Amino acid sequence: MELRAMLGAPTSEEDRPPGKRWRYQDGQCTLNIQLYPDVRTKQFEVLAYEVKSNDNTDEGKRVCTAQLQSRAQAPH
Repeated sequence: MELRAMLGAPTSEEDRPPGKRWRYQDGQCTLNIQLYPDVRTKQFEVLAYEVKSNDNTDEGKRVCTAQLQSRAQAPH
């Protein structure tokens, strides 16, 4: 899956039929991704995502978003 190539292995994975939830924990930052299967291809695709920071502030969320973006661009 391209997501795994981009972000690496998730910190945790949960099956939530028919979908899945992947969580990436990186320091004070959490990225939750909801994956659901495409009816035609049977491949899982991102339906929704949420970025959170432990301090629950807008600034913390911006810092976490930037941190996760740079993680996605780094080679794994």
